[in-house]
Amino acid sequence: MLRRGLVALLLLWAPLAPAQVPVVQAQGDVRYVSGGIGVGERLELLAMHAEFNVHMTFAVKRAGNFIADVALRVEDAGGHTRLEAVSDGPWLYARLAPGRYTLHARYAGATQTRAFQVRAGRHTELTLYWDDPAATEDPGGASAERRQ
Repeated sequence: MLRRGLVALLLLWAPLAPAQVPVVQAQGDVRYVSGGIGVGERLELLAMHAEFNVHMTFAVKRAGNFIADVALRVEDAGGHTRLEAVSDGPWLYARLAPGRYTLHARYAGATQTRAFQVRAGRHTELTLYWDDPAATEDPGGASAERRQ
């Protein structure tokens, strides 16, 4: 129900943005696509949602702002890299064989690691949040002055 509401809301704004078509890519037997910047890309990705069994979302803690340029690596249970990519937007969808995996995701110098499992005929949703890099910057070196 929530997804239908999101689609309806995005459709209201669709005429305001040119449609972007995210490109499905492959690494070995793993297909993936990323994007979600702009209404057009979001609509295209929502249309592809069912084709992929792993859905990742990247955002900033508390503010919930979506982020892009997350470097990620997915390893299988044997430690072999199955997917290595940089997200073009806040959403990355992948099609992985059933099994256990580990996700290593890096953004603004911080890395997160998540273990997850893909089951046949099911979808796996992963949402990762990072601290806002703008909020952790120290304009003018004020904290350096306090430490002295």
